Amino acid sequence: MVVSDIDVRLLKVFRAVVESGGFANAQAILNVGTSTISTQMSQLETRLGYVLCHRGRSGFRLTEKGESFYRLVIELFQSVQNFEVQAGSLRGGMEGQLRIGFIDNIITDPMSPFRGAIEDFRRHPRNRARLLLEVLSPQDLERALQEHRLDVAIGVFYSRLRGLAYEQLYQQRDVLVCHRDHPLAQIQSEIELAQALPASNKVLRSFLGTHEFPFVSPGGASMITSVSHIEAAALLILTGDCIGFLPRHYIKQWVNSGELVELLPDQLYRDTHFSIATRADQQHTVPALHVFLSCLRAAKVHLDGTVQVRLAA
Repeated sequence: MVVSDIDVRLLKVFRAVVESGGFANAQAILNVGTSTISTQMSQLETRLGYVLCHRGRSGFRLTEKGESFYRLVIELFQSVQNFEVQAGSLRGGMEGQLRIGFIDNIITDPMSPFRGAIEDFRRHPRNRARLLLEVLSPQDLERALQEHRLDVAIGVFYSRLRGLAYEQLYQQRDVLVCHRDHPLAQIQSEIELAQALPASNKVLRSFLGTHEFPFVSPGGASMITSVSHIEAAALLILTGDCIGFLPRHYIKQWVNSGELVELLPDQLYRDTHFSIATRADQQHTVPALHVFLSCLRAAKVHLDGTVQVRLAA
């Protein structure tokens, strides 16, 4: 297959269809209707000489050859991006795009260096790179890195996947909370409260797994609802039926208003470790990524110094 301008356009359509999970979902990304997408996919399959996917009432599914071809497409676009970056670096600047992924609701954390790093990166005198930001669950962040859809990710990563490099960034304090109408909010005795916790319905953030509620056995009697995002956990806790751990910086407004109640805050808390994740072989080959990581580390040092001064005072 000889790659032409037309083929590149069709490859972008194919990639959008795969990554959005079907023709209908790809409409918003490609800004065309499903009939046009179907025609373009048929054109690509004709050019290739084999079927890439099955579509119909049973849903969208890649064929075996489609899976292999998708991996080739990812490698092709990554090579093109690397070419653009390296060609731009010859002019002494940062070109192309930098794709950053992060988990939800971290910018309100005063300990997070992410916001400061973004500000410093955008003000960098040699920066001509486009920033693409995406909010995903930790599992999706790691998958997007492996599939070359992200250049760097910031999140909570308890797994350590092959081919990815991890660097600890900062800690976040999580506390156990419930709604003011929850029965646990009315218990004054610390002993009675500790005894009642295991039987209460809990919200489990899936990316933390057994680290979330170490005092409850996996086969316990209480229902545990699993979510991938902090906002989803907060919504379930605010309904009044569940308890769960949430970042202290995130729940400040609800605690101050009395809508949420911290449960044994001096005993039941956890420090969640945030890390930077990148592909192990890319940090020094992409100038924009190298500069952004430097901005992150500098912002972390600044925050650490600020905290030490505050504690000393």
